[in-house]
Amino acid sequence: MPIADLTLDTNVLLHSCNTIELRQGSALEFIKSLLASSANLAVDGGFDITPARNRSLIGAEYLEKLVPGTLPSAMLIQMALMGRISVFSVSVAPQLARKLNQLVANRRDRTFVKVCSNSVGRLFVSHDFDDFPQKKRGDLSNLFGISIQNCEEGIARL
Repeated sequence: MPIADLTLDTNVLLHSCNTIELRQGSALEFIKSLLASSANLAVDGGFDITPARNRSLIGAEYLEKLVPGTLPSAMLIQMALMGRISVFSVSVAPQLARKLNQLVANRRDRTFVKVCSNSVGRLFVSHDFDDFPQKKRGDLSNLFGISIQNCEEGIARL
């Protein structure tokens, strides 16, 4: 059964444009597979493709880092135009928020985890193994019921 939505780390999008990145091919394949699927992109509230109107932290990271005219930028615009952006709360139980703060230092990374935990698909596709090493991925999976996977694994879920 195809996944309803997923949370996508910005680094996957950036890797698709980086010719010296070893995972460029898998990132490109992931973007193509996402566009061909029925899955939505999960973001936090306030998302707008227009930077001046955007209030989403995930959206701000996408809009700040994606170069206009590149495949990832076109994908984001296409998904927004097709109504394939799903907005989820960043609210989690206080005890989970405290544990998340202990596990993940970066505020934006915590937003991705919170959105993923509130999404339907509960899949977070990321190439960030510095902030999300394997043990931390397991801990977050146990605490939040999410799955953090790389592009190759994510394609299989689409």
